Amino acid sequence: MSSSFPVPNLANPFSYETYLFDADGVLWRANETVPGAVTFVKELLEMGKRVYIVTNNSTNTTEEYVKKVTKLGFETLHEANIISPNVVMVDYLRRHPHYTEKGRVYAIASGGVVDTLHKELGVECIGGGPDHVPLNSTFLNSVDVSKEVSAVVVGYDPHFSYNKIMKAANYLLNPSCGFFITNEDATFPGSRKDIVVPGTGSITASIRAVALPRQPIVFGKPGEKLQNYLRESLDLKPEQTIMLGDRLDTDISFGNRLGVATCWMRTGVHKEDDVKRAIEAKDTDLIPTYTFSFEEFYAN
Repeated sequence: MSSSFPVPNLANPFSYETYLFDADGVLWRANETVPGAVTFVKELLEMGKRVYIVTNNSTNTTEEYVKKVTKLGFETLHEANIISPNVVMVDYLRRHPHYTEKGRVYAIASGGVVDTLHKELGVECIGGGPDHVPLNSTFLNSVDVSKEVSAVVVGYDPHFSYNKIMKAANYLLNPSCGFFITNEDATFPGSRKDIVVPGTGSITASIRAVALPRQPIVFGKPGEKLQNYLRESLDLKPEQTIMLGDRLDTDISFGNRLGVATCWMRTGVHKEDDVKRAIEAKDTDLIPTYTFSFEEFYAN
């Protein structure tokens, strides 16, 4: 990082009581830990700090996340330390049971969403797996949306297709059908830095377009539902809390809206130039309080 970088380094990284970490691009990339991350989290917990992973990734259940963090070396993190859009969605749907009263939702999503809704709420998810367009155009008059659903849930789906857009659009014509989105990250960090990996946001943009004027409820960062969940469930004290993330539009924006200190981590999606552009544009929503690198901290 250049010496003229306009955001100060986090000089005393152990001064907070509650630490909210993004996961991909902060603690790990793909299936490899970011150098120094395991040591840093371990030291925080040894000091009695409160540590939470606040991720926008909905592809895993909480149980699967615990297995992953344990395998990566974060053995002291458990289910209570993992907060994902799936956790917030289940909490919301328990408070609003009419969205699951039919016992069925249309899910453009992967296993983490489907398994969580079934286990926690007994909800059947239809729409999973491949659903491709036939080679002729007759499908336009034969797409089956006859099964009643209480909601459309959109997350990351590697089998996303035109058929799924069309089914979601027609289910959402019913004003009583809920419209839920796990997160809207346009991309996410993979193991290679030279390619773009489209994220859930590239999928949700399509569904948003065909569902207008309806607006979805979003359960991930930087949305209000996650903010409210953290305030209620963690009893946050903003002046003693810091959010550490790599994305300005999700992590940093989320922390700023939550009213806590924010720290841009230099190991993920957004780079120095992105931060400088936010500062030049005076977009206070995207400007971090600090910046930090685990690797540089332990190298000094």
